[in-house]
Amino acid sequence: MKLILRQLELPLDYLETDLPAAAARRLKCDEDEIIHIEMVKRSIDARPRRPAPVFVASVQLELADRFRLPAWLKKDVEVLETEPALVSAPTRPSLKSGAPRPIVVGAGPAGLMAAYHLAVMGLKPILIERGDRADRRKTVVDQFWRDGTFDPQNNALYGEGGAGLFSDGKLTARSKDRPRIRLFFETLVQCGAPRDILIDSEPHMGSDVLLKVVGNMRRMIEEAGGETYYNTALTGICCENGAISGIKCGTREFATDRLILATGHSAHDIYSLLHQNQVALESKPLAIGIRLEAPQKQINVSQYGEFAAHPRLKAASFRVTRRPESGVRACYSFCMCPGGLVICCASEDGALTTNGMSYSGRDSIWGNAAFIVPVEPEDFADMIANGSAPQLAGLHFQQKIEEAAFRAGGGGFAVPALMLKDFLDAKISAELPANRSCPRSRPADFDAILPEFITRTLRQSIPSMLRELGSISPADCIVYAAETRSSSAVRVLRDESGQSENMRGLFPAGEGAGYAGGIVSSAVDGLKAAEQLISTYP
Repeated sequence: MKLILRQLELPLDYLETDLPAAAARRLKCDEDEIIHIEMVKRSIDARPRRPAPVFVASVQLELADRFRLPAWLKKDVEVLETEPALVSAPTRPSLKSGAPRPIVVGAGPAGLMAAYHLAVMGLKPILIERGDRADRRKTVVDQFWRDGTFDPQNNALYGEGGAGLFSDGKLTARSKDRPRIRLFFETLVQCGAPRDILIDSEPHMGSDVLLKVVGNMRRMIEEAGGETYYNTALTGICCENGAISGIKCGTREFATDRLILATGHSAHDIYSLLHQNQVALESKPLAIGIRLEAPQKQINVSQYGEFAAHPRLKAASFRVTRRPESGVRACYSFCMCPGGLVICCASEDGALTTNGMSYSGRDSIWGNAAFIVPVEPEDFADMIANGSAPQLAGLHFQQKIEEAAFRAGGGGFAVPALMLKDFLDAKISAELPANRSCPRSRPADFDAILPEFITRTLRQSIPSMLRELGSISPADCIVYAAETRSSSAVRVLRDESGQSENMRGLFPAGEGAGYAGGIVSSAVDGLKAAEQLISTYP
């Protein structure tokens, strides 16, 4: 018999050799009835009701024929009649001689995973990226963070690895598409990611590991017949009779009848290009706010209590929400980066946004998270009144805030920052801690950056949210403005085949298409787009 046993509790100092005995106790069987055991999922339960945090695991077991499953345990057991489902591989297509190759634009998680799958299936895709290769891109981004030197085509948002390369490297997923998530994770491990991502409930790589993984994925794409072009920006779309016929990248043209567009949520010029070509778009809700930085030790104590210093417990994260109240909207934390840094990001000169980043060690003395407020289309109706196309109104609302943040920071991409207590009191801080994670930041008036309904919601909600966490002192927290790109401001409409509603052969994918958020969901969406593209071959 093969089965999955869930809710197996293990002490913090457990060893792999302890698994058979722990499972045998739970199953009320002898250890020698366990032929094989393997951990498939692991999380930390540190709720206050427990005397000490524990690991809660799911394990896959193979048991001897004499084993009998206790009836009372069935709710925590899944008997495996067959092997776990894998993504079904489509029939391997073949390109006719002289037929155009499929093109993937954008080398973020969605584009890389799409190109990898197309390459493995023998379609020799062309992968186009406006920024540089990840290793060379890092040099440019480090320089930007040091002195504000900005490259509009190669920065923290553009380049191989996408915006996710300079983020926390979290691999959490809300998607229920377990087979594709598993395939993505196994691909990452094949490219050098730690095997722990296959079992951890909140897996994390870090930007330093991502840098290597992305490079290895590119090499695998090329070894399978794919071709990559860097520093090559998409500038034009060619179509005939409502179908893609090619693209332009400056003076270079590429013929294709199948295009996966995975340009990310920051490629504002691509949305304008699509709008000019009458590709079906719609504006969508946003969430905008600030990024809050707190001492990581305080965050650890808030989650782990007296066990915060235990060597098996990593830098803690948190997630807090606040429901709408009289006069204020909902508020929630987003993209929490334990042991991380607050960073400046920009995709055009004269505008900036913030994000959080961490390395694999998550060893910064600070942790940070976005605290954001929902923004609905009616909130940016004035953009339409002032001449914005309805489909791009949210984008222009977002840009207006980012331009205000740039000005408030004094130009040069210094990030506006305040001590939290000063922000709550609507004051401008006299000074900031010297050891803050984002040194190129300066005190500024947040009310000149963010709409009033957002600052009002944040000021009323954040104190209560921090009280829920218990051990975080508002006096020690710093806030940075503005957090604007938690999701795309535009959705590229697509039908059940994965293609644009009104342009055949165009497959919008990932965060930029408005159907994903984060590394995992973007990669899964890119993989699905590749599968849908493949299904169009005869």
